Amino acid sequence: MGDRDTPATPTPTSGTDARAKVLGWARRSIDLIPTPWLLGGLAAVALATTAGFGGLATAPAEPTPQIEIGEPFAAADLTMTVLGVSLVDEPGYAALYPDQEAGERILAIEAEVVNTYREPRPSVDGSVLSPVVDGIRITSLGGAAVETVEFDASDDEAAADYSSHRGVGTPPAISRADDGTGSPMLQPDVPTRVLIAWIVADGEVEPGEEITLTLPDSTRYTGTSVVDGDYWWDVEVGATVTTTVEETMP
Repeated sequence: MGDRDTPATPTPTSGTDARAKVLGWARRSIDLIPTPWLLGGLAAVALATTAGFGGLATAPAEPTPQIEIGEPFAAADLTMTVLGVSLVDEPGYAALYPDQEAGERILAIEAEVVNTYREPRPSVDGSVLSPVVDGIRITSLGGAAVETVEFDASDDEAAADYSSHRGVGTPPAISRADDGTGSPMLQPDVPTRVLIAWIVADGEVEPGEEITLTLPDSTRYTGTSVVDGDYWWDVEVGATVTTTVEETMP
């Protein structure tokens, strides 16, 4: 057989050169994009694509637990048990001083609280959304919603009512039920009976009325820079208790 001529290797055309240069530039450009930006862009594309098919499915919210009088509720390193709600004339250990001549009385919740955290915790936080015992609030009374009162330093009368716990929309006063100690510390794993109380005006609350309370839940975080140690944040309603107001303490 005779020798065959080896075909010459084709020389890339100018169009091939141009495409190779563009692809190389694109690869180098992608390499320069920070990974979080790239992932964010991909996520945006995914969301846009999902939107074309009706969007992301929203997980149904879990209903807030409704518990009974005497039923323990454990959340955020506390176990709280509401024992009763009463309307009384004498302050007793509630550490409040109603104007009895004006017809003021005391609305008191008796509860047992156990601190299940490894260190002592205060029963009072003082914030509007408290993660501890003073985070127990009244949300409904006699079938009507109770509006939360916020501190207003520009209004002397409103500020005084807020600080003295006058009205069911203000934060409650917390005291020990056995000796009246105000804002007691909660020792680890020690059951503590407390009174959660408000001063109410004549006719503001009536015996036999239905009352709904909310118990707080929150998330424990550990500080790593600005905040040192553990703290509780993201306060939300953990459970509700609906009962009736009694005339005397249970």
